[in-house]
Amino acid sequence: MYNLEAALLSQWREKALSEKELLEIGDLRKDVLRTAIGFGAFAVLILCLSWAAEPTTDHPQVVASQRADIVAQMPEN
Repeated sequence: MYNLEAALLSQWREKALSEKELLEIGDLRKDVLRTAIGFGAFAVLILCLSWAAEPTTDHPQVVASQRADIVAQMPEN
């Protein structure tokens, strides 16, 4: 087991890049822009799903609470 762990660590060290190497490889502006676009698309997806969702006024609990409010507001005769 020790030899397997040593081999994996050795291989990981060879393939791992330093922070400086990572920043040199890609264009940081493009990466930040892609990340911002991804978050924006995710936010739009969530908004669209929430707009398309079933309204909560159809649930029995909501209807019962609305009826209770109407009954409470009615003047007594």
